[in-house]
Amino acid sequence: MNVRIEKIINKFLNISRSECKKVLKDGRVLVNNKTILKPITINTCKDLITIDGFEIDYKEYQYYILNKPSGYVCANYDRVNETIFDIIDLNPNEYFSYGRLDKDTEGLLIISNDGKMGHRIINSKYEIPKRYYFEIDKEIDEKIKTHHPKPILISNNYLVKKYDFEFISSKTGYITIYEGKFHQVKEMFNFFGYNVLFLKRVSIGKLILDNNHKIGELKEISFEDLEKIF
Repeated sequence: MNVRIEKIINKFLNISRSECKKVLKDGRVLVNNKTILKPITINTCKDLITIDGFEIDYKEYQYYILNKPSGYVCANYDRVNETIFDIIDLNPNEYFSYGRLDKDTEGLLIISNDGKMGHRIINSKYEIPKRYYFEIDKEIDEKIKTHHPKPILISNNYLVKKYDFEFISSKTGYITIYEGKFHQVKEMFNFFGYNVLFLKRVSIGKLILDNNHKIGELKEISFEDLEKIF
């Protein structure tokens, strides 16, 4: 991929374009072991780029999985609440989460700077399954066990027509949804008279949260890993 050298300097040092030109003039950038003093276009697949002695592995797009802890909102900035960007080392001006988890919900969250892929993942027309582990406040009764496949009514008179339940015990299990409406899982349980006490997203499509992925930990994944969603 052909990229202007200033773009790479900007990403690596997080400085303005005008400052990038000064970095070049100061002889801090090497391409294929030769000092570059003026802006040029390079091939990121073939050329070796070094800035201040550090070899740069440039990627236009990067993809991460965060095992989101409870207590943080999925926003880039918030005047009241702490956000996911308060606990991860990514620039909130460049990265964003694909979809959201409620403040008190844990689990699998994808973060990237690839807007086109993000749109594909959150677009409801693709009906990507999202699986959650849940704990509720009362014992599961026959009403909820026998309701499927009838629709479930939530806010704004929206009918959730596609979903799956998997019950583990009298108060726990998994629910799979195919949209991403605001508070959708909680409202689906409210429909049956239950309150959700704990909720954790464990998978999106075939992308599964590893059991060894610690809460609050950010892990980089490849584009090929991300495509498992589809």
